[in-house]
Amino acid sequence: MSKIVIVAHPERKRPQVRRERKDVFSDETNLYLLRLLRKDSGLPDALGGGAVGGAAMGGSATVQRNLQLELAAAIRQRVLPWFWSISLHLALLILLASILYQVNRFEPIDMLSGIANIPLQRDHPVLGPLGNENGMAPNVAEENQNGAQEDVEERAAPDPVHPSPGLNLSGRDPDLRAAMLGGGGGGGQTDEAVLAGLRWLVRVQEPDGTWRFSSRSFSQSATPSREDALAATAMALLAFQGFGVTPTSNHPMLIEFVHPVRRGWEWLIRQQNPDGSFFAERPEIGIHRFYTHAFCTIALCELLIMTGDETYREPAQRAIDYFIRHQSIRSGGWRYLPDRFSDQSDVSVTGWVVLALKSGEAAGLTVPPETYDRVMRFLDAMMFPSNHYMYRAEEPRPRIAMTAQASLCRILLGWRRDNPRLAGSVRLILDSPPTFAEHGRRDVYYWFFATQTLYHLGGNEWQTWNSIMREELLRNQETFGPERGSWHPRQPVMDAWSQYGRLYVTCMSLYILQVYYRHFRIFP
Repeated sequence: MSKIVIVAHPERKRPQVRRERKDVFSDETNLYLLRLLRKDSGLPDALGGGAVGGAAMGGSATVQRNLQLELAAAIRQRVLPWFWSISLHLALLILLASILYQVNRFEPIDMLSGIANIPLQRDHPVLGPLGNENGMAPNVAEENQNGAQEDVEERAAPDPVHPSPGLNLSGRDPDLRAAMLGGGGGGGQTDEAVLAGLRWLVRVQEPDGTWRFSSRSFSQSATPSREDALAATAMALLAFQGFGVTPTSNHPMLIEFVHPVRRGWEWLIRQQNPDGSFFAERPEIGIHRFYTHAFCTIALCELLIMTGDETYREPAQRAIDYFIRHQSIRSGGWRYLPDRFSDQSDVSVTGWVVLALKSGEAAGLTVPPETYDRVMRFLDAMMFPSNHYMYRAEEPRPRIAMTAQASLCRILLGWRRDNPRLAGSVRLILDSPPTFAEHGRRDVYYWFFATQTLYHLGGNEWQTWNSIMREELLRNQETFGPERGSWHPRQPVMDAWSQYGRLYVTCMSLYILQVYYRHFRIFP
């Protein structure tokens, strides 16, 4: 009789072993978690001790089930309340963050108080180099000739904008200048006037390579309190660069100006501070710091573009970064002194900063888009509320110079030529043409920004303005004596900026006469 031997199938054995190991592990883990949650030190550390352990060692399914139920009850009692509390608070935080993000998209936030704040800014007059002796420029009438306030239907509509245009300096090439002059509305007389002005600047350069508003080298200089060698030197260099001159120019038409320009830049580039600013520690010019920094930064960025010399890139980016760090987080602009927590900004200062930032952008430097967004919101706040195309400085009344300057900023920051509010500003500018014949209306600062604005827009408005502007400047330029090529700041009538003297008025006049090739038109 044969003997039958039954052998367990090995494939069925392994899963059983695995289940047993798993059950032991899970029960011990459950027991450990239960001790932590119940804070019961009387429970054993592992299976095999005490009543519970003995039962578990006996393999009682009931005890194992009770252990799992005990653990689930402990979790519900101690863990679930924390879970729901954390979930609720997290949802509230997400909702609050979403609300704050929506507010910040439309208004600059006061980071100290959390309140959106763009003030009326009525406490101080505008100080130079953007005001007359009383800090004021001619006011713009709040009503039109019929006594009715202008109304712009599109006031509530969003502004159509295109990508922010750049500044093209290639028209300064001497070989292109003749074509640019003829195409823009200039001519031979204009070119000769600019050459005469640059030669005057060469004659009045100081021995150390600088230029000064207050100098013994020429008559009718600025009052000593207006002296600022940094700003004066940068302004003179901008006049030369507008004509295409750099320290390394070798074109025969420019060679006579290269040495003075090189000396000026050798001095100016050494004046930059480690933080990127161009500031001189002089109490009497302290309030003009951002004007000075803007002039120097524009000149430096243009030099980088015109020469392609990469040694200028790092100092130019530091100068741009200084503006960005000190933009007001409350109002969105800049004023006289660096203070990013100030609730006061100024259209005049901000306008020069925008020119500096756009020059830096043209040179390939980094400018965050949100910087321009804040500027646009600031300009919105400075529009005169009755018609939305006049702009004020700080006082409630609109000012023609600020309207011209803000209009140029709007173009540089993306407004289209057909924007109705821009058209309203242009009508206002054309109602105040250049003149040397009437006291209170000679304003070379206003003329500079109005000329730039209308040149970029082109059309009949530019032709009308240009024919008046060109003849007025050519007719009143000095043609005899040691001051030939310059403009007298007080004759035949006093300029609004006469306190800055002959150098300031001459540089601004040269910028105006260089408009035909200084930049390519933004709107073809």
